[in-house]
Amino acid sequence: NQLSALPESIGQLTQLTSLSLSFNQLSALPESITQLTQLTELSLYGNQLSALPESIGQLTQLTMLSLTSNQLSALPESITQLTQLTSLSLTSNQLSALPESIGQLTQLTSLSLSGNQLSALPESIGQLTQLTELYLHDNKQLGLPPEVLGPTWQNVLQREVEPSKPQDILNYYFRTLKRSDTQPLNEAKLILVGFGAVGKTCLVNRLVRDTFVDTKKTDGINITEWDIQVQTAETVRLNVWDFGGQEIMHSTHQFFLTERTLYLLVLNGRQGHEDEDAEYWLNLIQSFGKDSPIIVVLNKIEETAFDLNRGYLTEKFPNIRHFIKTDCSEGKDNEHPEGINIDRLRKLISKEVDQLEHLRLPFPASWYGVKTALTSMKDNFITYDRFRTLCTENKELDPDAQNSLATILHQLGTSLNYRDDSRLRDTHILKPQWVTNGIYTLLNNDALTNCKGVLTVDAMSVILDSKDYPADRHTFLLELMRKFELAFRMDDTDTLYLVTDLLDKQQPEQAKTFDLQTCLNFQYQYPAILPEGILPRFIVRSYTLSIHTPRWRTGVILLKDGNRALIKAERQAKRIDISIDGPIATRKELLAIIRSDFDRIHSSFSFIPAEQVPIPGHPDVSVDYKELLLMDRSDIQTFPKAISGKIEQLSVRDLINGVDLPSKNMPPLKLFYSYSHKDEALRDQLETHLKLLEREKYIEPWHDRRITAGEEWKDEIDFNLESADIILLLISADFIASDYCYDKELSLAMERQKANEARVIPIILRKTEGWSKLAPFGKLQALPKDGKPITLWEDRDSAWADVAGGIRKAISQIQAQKNI
Repeated sequence: NQLSALPESIGQLTQLTSLSLSFNQLSALPESITQLTQLTELSLYGNQLSALPESIGQLTQLTMLSLTSNQLSALPESITQLTQLTSLSLTSNQLSALPESIGQLTQLTSLSLSGNQLSALPESIGQLTQLTELYLHDNKQLGLPPEVLGPTWQNVLQREVEPSKPQDILNYYFRTLKRSDTQPLNEAKLILVGFGAVGKTCLVNRLVRDTFVDTKKTDGINITEWDIQVQTAETVRLNVWDFGGQEIMHSTHQFFLTERTLYLLVLNGRQGHEDEDAEYWLNLIQSFGKDSPIIVVLNKIEETAFDLNRGYLTEKFPNIRHFIKTDCSEGKDNEHPEGINIDRLRKLISKEVDQLEHLRLPFPASWYGVKTALTSMKDNFITYDRFRTLCTENKELDPDAQNSLATILHQLGTSLNYRDDSRLRDTHILKPQWVTNGIYTLLNNDALTNCKGVLTVDAMSVILDSKDYPADRHTFLLELMRKFELAFRMDDTDTLYLVTDLLDKQQPEQAKTFDLQTCLNFQYQYPAILPEGILPRFIVRSYTLSIHTPRWRTGVILLKDGNRALIKAERQAKRIDISIDGPIATRKELLAIIRSDFDRIHSSFSFIPAEQVPIPGHPDVSVDYKELLLMDRSDIQTFPKAISGKIEQLSVRDLINGVDLPSKNMPPLKLFYSYSHKDEALRDQLETHLKLLEREKYIEPWHDRRITAGEEWKDEIDFNLESADIILLLISADFIASDYCYDKELSLAMERQKANEARVIPIILRKTEGWSKLAPFGKLQALPKDGKPITLWEDRDSAWADVAGGIRKAISQIQAQKNI
């Protein structure tokens, strides 16, 4: 509204429990508001408050207080009397300090302080041990780097990503920034991108070594260290990443094109479509690098004179800082022995690097020693225990600080580690070249391409250099490709994989059997480019539904419950099309599963594609899905749309009902998977059959592959096991043989079942002699029916459907017990 003041009489509404005054023009609150002592929620988002009354501390029942987007320069000490608060939002104010007693708000789980002027944090903030979300972005004087702060609250809210752990942020602040031996890191990342044969590697040689060598194509990534002088006379270490330009590699760029990086986009005019090439790469950089500065290099200018539509590109991509024409060769008749404009390019790089926000990241002296040891070591990888030893040798003895260092080095791309992933724990600290070159060697292998991406573990020994990639590391590399969603296991063993980037390019005849006029259709429209990796990643995520159907480089057909789904990437249109035929009653369920997978994939990108609902019978005409939702919320029942030269009135509700499942207004039950990693492929199959329950918000599933970077995996497993409503025991001989699953997880699960805190459901995956006689299994009702192992069913889909039905029944029983 337009309220500029509240009446004193508002204090008479003494039974109010929730009051929202957001988006008004309030500059002050009346004292009487503190008489509303029953309030549990108070929202004052988006006003003009410059101060809060001292008496606000009387609202002791408050659990949520939102003061985002006001003009508060200080908080009254009494705010720390609100000891029932679980959520306190103070984003976008003018706070320069927090009350020292803020540590009294011990029930806080979410604290938002982004966009203020904080120069220090009180030590008592460390007492807020219940925090799961802490946002301190855009408080530059705190000195906290983006790598530590993690995603903003907007990204967490919109993109289903995990926030940084508050304890990690506070550990870094108090254990690192406050140390007396810190100094600026003075290190940054320079990435060269562009198609093959544009001269990226020659440019690196000229810039770094002042030499010209006509090199062969780069098959992976070359990383070169380059010490330069910036304008403040400081020496800065640039890690120069030179990407191979082959198209097959573009789908992996999403893992290495990072924010807070200087980009060189290198082009040449040989092909005659340099403007289109520029837009392709600039869109890719913008998608993953966000606001990172870009220098556009028009290379090999002596060979082919060309230019770009600079005004248009600068208007569309404001992160472009400079255009520069270069040539690395010595030029005609040795007129340019040092190449053309190479020295000028060095100066532009120095200027832009000097302005990178994270360049002077505070780094303790002991951390320098660890980083130097890691970058200079001969080994391609070391265990995490060896990393801790290196830390100790360099006088970094604090385990929390050691973990912070490992996280920072990973995010900087100096040394990678995957201690967060239960499949990859045996190899922790890795050189990035070892990871990337191993993966690119596989992606560029002709024999693997001829096999349409089918890869056996035995073939790894032939493809990879045994010196750098010994046989005992092959499974690790394959598991890393699974983590990156570049490959999946083709059967229940760990010996046969499919690399989706190497699938056949040819679309199969079955794709032509879909009648789009009668299908349920849905589309994702991408804002700039359709990133190469999206469809291959989707094929990996949904592989259990395409075991008996065709897959190709730009598409896949899925099969479930008699429904077929055709998913195709339309690259020129920058769109992914989904068409589903089969029984009409269950089409929406398959679409919900497909959308769930795409939602997960899109959450890792810096853009959000537009969801489009094609008009039934007219698949070439579509309506924006979010506009439909907005019209529905605004009680707009019909709207006009031009179709085949005529204006037709379309029903909003019919279009939404055509693609959406009914919403469930209930909190989801937390579901925990306990399983042996040798059964991971079977767990993937089960998870696919439970995606619909997840999409409908019946369950919130968790397993150890969802552990986020930097977490202690055993603690995280125990935490999620202790908070689960449903615990699935995926039974096999390997589960029984696993000390951690059988001893730790099973015993805790049975304790919680006995206390009526959780429902434990055994699911028999593989034949396991005498499992039911082992205490305490005999008391539990197993799935599928009659305890017949999943792998012994002729129709495995029927087995999983039986399991899903049993879990759905258990959910209904639990909801009835909880009166949900």
